Amino acid sequence: MAEAPSPASRTVLTALALAQFICSFAGSNMNVMITDISEDLDTTVQGVQTAITVFLLVMAALMIPGGKLTDRYGRKRCFMAGLLVYAVGALLSAAAPGLGVLILGNSILEGIGTALLIPPPSTS
Repeated sequence: MAEAPSPASRTVLTALALAQFICSFAGSNMNVMITDISEDLDTTVQGVQTAITVFLLVMAALMIPGGKLTDRYGRKRCFMAGLLVYAVGALLSAAAPGLGVLILGNSILEGIGTALLIPPPSTS
């Protein structure tokens, strides 16, 4: 019979699972309220779609370099840095007065944070 995981293992697993959920959710959360966001920020639906597309491009472009960073600096350090960058981006997105700040927060910072949170496994 297998032993039950320790509380520390459960805490780590919970943190990783929540980060994975947030990162998978980040790619689609703005699609739900695209019209409302465009009205709130006094921009077009195409502008918000651009922010979503740039997020996905930044995340995809930085996943391989993110994996290399985790090999070099350690997974925990990069995970914590990714959480911090993502959190700053989320706060900036939430307080965005216009499309430019939304793109900076959501597309750039959250994209970088996501790339650090879910890097591909090391192949070297």
